[in-house]
Amino acid sequence: MEQFPILSLPTEVQGLVVKRVAHNSFEDLFSLRATCKAMRSLADDEDVYASFDLFKYPWRLRGFRVRYLMRRCYAQENPNTLYIKGVEYFYRRNMYVEGLDLMKRAADAGFERASYTYAMTSKLWDDDGDQFRGFSRDYVAKIGLLVRSSAGLWNWDHNDYFNIRRHVFISTVAPIFYSCPCSHLLDGHWALWDIDNRKAEDMCNRCFWIKEVSLFLRDFKASTGHPNFETWH
Repeated sequence: MEQFPILSLPTEVQGLVVKRVAHNSFEDLFSLRATCKAMRSLADDEDVYASFDLFKYPWRLRGFRVRYLMRRCYAQENPNTLYIKGVEYFYRRNMYVEGLDLMKRAADAGFERASYTYAMTSKLWDDDGDQFRGFSRDYVAKIGLLVRSSAGLWNWDHNDYFNIRRHVFISTVAPIFYSCPCSHLLDGHWALWDIDNRKAEDMCNRCFWIKEVSLFLRDFKASTGHPNFETWH
């Protein structure tokens, strides 16, 4: 198939194309960057580092290149790096103010994962559900599944505060889900670990939110194998 002559486009349009490629695929960006000096220059532009989707990065490539990438992205306020750093600060390093601020900055930049995690964090720690205002149940369920299903370098290594919150929620709030008569309780024993299979979708809003918070406490991964944050500066 004949290749599209990208160099025939205006420079501004070329830059937009490179940013879109950077957001969609690192492999394609590396290939594009290797084509000529003009593409290499565009691929090294600050706006490109701000648009990287780090959740698509091939993390098997470790070492200096990863530290350099994270540094450049963080310097350009890349929402992914703000989110990654904020999550680990809040849920692992006990740096609650700094972590919440980073998550909010990522959410304000339009990063959906950050919007969900910031809203869930506010709901759990400050009992502030206003951050979910305007979110439909379908949207919350969809983006929640995306956040909780993060693979790659994410793993379970929460701080004690997270674990305490989970135990308190299991003992004081989760039982309400099982005692509420809003929907038929499906077969199965009471437990946080299978709460997503216990009621049909016609459950009341209170039970829906109890279920979503339960799934967050059950599945959310807060620790990453990303380079030490001090190397980002």
